[in-house]
Amino acid sequence: MIWMTWRQFRTPALATGTLLLVLLGGLALTWAEVTELAAQTGYTGCQGDTCRAAGEAFLQALQPGWASEFHIAAIGALYLLPALVGIFWGAPLVARELESGTYRMVFSQSVSRGRWLLVKLAVGGAAAALGAGLLSLVLTEWAQPIDGASADRMNPLVFAARGIVPVGYATLAFVVGVATGLLLRRTLAAMAVTLLVVVSLQIAAPFVVRPWLAQPVTTVSPLQFDGDYGISMSSDTGRMTVHAQPDRRGDWIVSSTTITSTGAEFTGPADMTQCGPRALGGREACQSWLRKQNLSLKVSYVPSSKFWDLQWREFGVLIAVTVVLSLFSLWWVRRRLV
Repeated sequence: MIWMTWRQFRTPALATGTLLLVLLGGLALTWAEVTELAAQTGYTGCQGDTCRAAGEAFLQALQPGWASEFHIAAIGALYLLPALVGIFWGAPLVARELESGTYRMVFSQSVSRGRWLLVKLAVGGAAAALGAGLLSLVLTEWAQPIDGASADRMNPLVFAARGIVPVGYATLAFVVGVATGLLLRRTLAAMAVTLLVVVSLQIAAPFVVRPWLAQPVTTVSPLQFDGDYGISMSSDTGRMTVHAQPDRRGDWIVSSTTITSTGAEFTGPADMTQCGPRALGGREACQSWLRKQNLSLKVSYVPSSKFWDLQWREFGVLIAVTVVLSLFSLWWVRRRLV
């Protein structure tokens, strides 16, 4: 059964493996370039306030080279990999046999239904986890200087391309493809539905699942007008919104809201004689008026120190869903497949 399963999906597996080898080779060839640039710009071994300036110089020096291109390509590959695994590995693996009817010949032999599906799930799932895990491991180690200089490892776009989370997405995508093929019994339909499910999962996770798993910390502090802030206002209604940038470098800012002394979101109305197109005092007068409103900044954020804690939580949820979907598929092939 293992050899038969391998023969069934060896072509897409080899194609995906070739793509991964190209990316891994590119990361290996540019590893020395990243290390050398970090040392030349003074980022390696820096301490204190000098690290921020050295980090910015390092990132600027990195931009023109191939290292930056491979970094972007590897992140894109880790987002694309689950969809490829689900569409070309998982969906056809079972759907093609059900569509052609060849599964009846297998069931007429000594192979049980449960074993038939279990071997497929085990071989494909292990291969998906191995490929995603290898690329993620190399990229996480390779990009350590970049993550340290940019301090965006908690950024939702970067977070899912680091650590062990890519392994969970790739494994789940494969099982989603197998389960979809088992239910629809049509290869093309299963591939289309699998793509929709996997992409929807990747889009929903940063906005719905991850904030719930992260348990963000909420702080309220007086709004300071000596930093970066912006104002949006309607000249007709006087409705005003103040947008301030929290100084939490490296943390994941889930939400940032300007509130009044009562805790409600500040929406004005603005004093049109102090703020607005007809105000005579300009920006300074509007800023002075805003100071008198006793505004505060309410920030909900996930500290950068929770990176691995959140990685394990999200990985655990993905694997739990994978196991449940696998058990459902095994039950379906034993009880409902005719």
